[in-house]
Amino acid sequence: MIRTAADFTALAAAPGVNTPLLGVRYVVRAEESPAFRIGIAASKKIGGAVVRNRIRRRLKVIARELAPQVRPGTDALIGVRAAAATATSEQLRAAMSDCLRRAKLLKVSAS
Repeated sequence: MIRTAADFTALAAAPGVNTPLLGVRYVVRAEESPAFRIGIAASKKIGGAVVRNRIRRRLKVIARELAPQVRPGTDALIGVRAAAATATSEQLRAAMSDCLRRAKLLKVSAS
């Protein structure tokens, strides 16, 4: 999990891909640190704290499931869009898989 302000700042200027539910900015670090790390940015425009935290929890679970398929050493900043507040877990999973696939970060095809 990405927690430091410096890591979030570095990812803010990174290349990214977008879907109506999520935006993903990414950097591939050196292969020496093989962990797939994510940071989640959900503004108050999404909803109250309960809604934002529910989306964060769902995205963390999806990221854990996709982690073995993601290129080693990847850092990703996931920006949550307002439409994600009403999305199902399957829709969020499809959106994240689509973003990672379009960014060429998946080792194999994820569905």
